[in-house]
Amino acid sequence: MQTHSSPTKAVRKNFTMPEETWQELAFLAEVSDKKYSQIIQELIHKESMARRNALRLQKLKAMKGFFTGQLSEGQTIQSMKSERDV
Repeated sequence: MQTHSSPTKAVRKNFTMPEETWQELAFLAEVSDKKYSQIIQELIHKESMARRNALRLQKLKAMKGFFTGQLSEGQTIQSMKSERDV
């Protein structure tokens, strides 16, 4: 997995978490031979990428039939005309 490195200055933030979550973080850091902050960064990047991809897919599905002339579910000629006039 590629991590995102940025030339910007790192920011130090403190946050709290349940003891069980802390133990899981320690476990992940130990088995992957990484620092806690690296584990957190990778998990955040992985989750944000997954959510961005889900949003992209949702937008792509909304375009279904857009290029073929087919209407998507719930779409009518009248609704398309009213959106075009806006």
